[in-house]
Amino acid sequence: MNFKRIRIVLAFLMLVSLSVFARGNFYYHSISIDEIEQSLPAKPIAVGFDVDDTVLFSSPGFYYGFENTDGINGTNKYGKRPLSNDKFWEDMNSQFDKFSIPKESARKVIEMHKNRGDRIYFVTARPETRKEILSKLLKKIFNLPEGSPDTIFSGRTSKGVFIKKHNISLFYGDSDSDISEANEVGIRAIRFLRSVLSTNKSKYHPGMHGEAVLENSEN
Repeated sequence: MNFKRIRIVLAFLMLVSLSVFARGNFYYHSISIDEIEQSLPAKPIAVGFDVDDTVLFSSPGFYYGFENTDGINGTNKYGKRPLSNDKFWEDMNSQFDKFSIPKESARKVIEMHKNRGDRIYFVTARPETRKEILSKLLKKIFNLPEGSPDTIFSGRTSKGVFIKKHNISLFYGDSDSDISEANEVGIRAIRFLRSVLSTNKSKYHPGMHGEAVLENSEN
């Protein structure tokens, strides 16, 4: 038996294991749209979706917010901390979403829920601003029926508050907080994967809460 080769293989496997652990990856169960549909009650329900990196690839607007040099003397017009600048959020909500791209995986899931007659809510952690085009944009992109609710801007309030208020019984999101805030109010959550091109740096560890992950949801 070649013990040297075995030691090399074991060392390699240990390095791979440590690498996975260091990245904070978790094993998770992938779920298909058909499997989700089969798990739902026969009667229509209320479902909720996060926006950024869940139903929209909105990185173009955020990238500009962080990388622009349109301020005085070539500085960032939103300062060193764009996410703390009210002007950035107003521009994001009322202008930059023109450049956001809908995710095809979201189209398919939303279509399934529409066919069931489910009521669809969008709940984003973005702060509310005086102007916004996001509500109208989402309704148009996903061809939602007349009377569909406007987008909920939760800001610093836990999404769980709005999930509970609107009797949402299934919530979809990409970030760790999307899953944990739904779970905290006893609601089932399903994870969307982020695009590899996403600029979103918020906490993201698919499977860390034991949630199922929608297959092929990075696009």
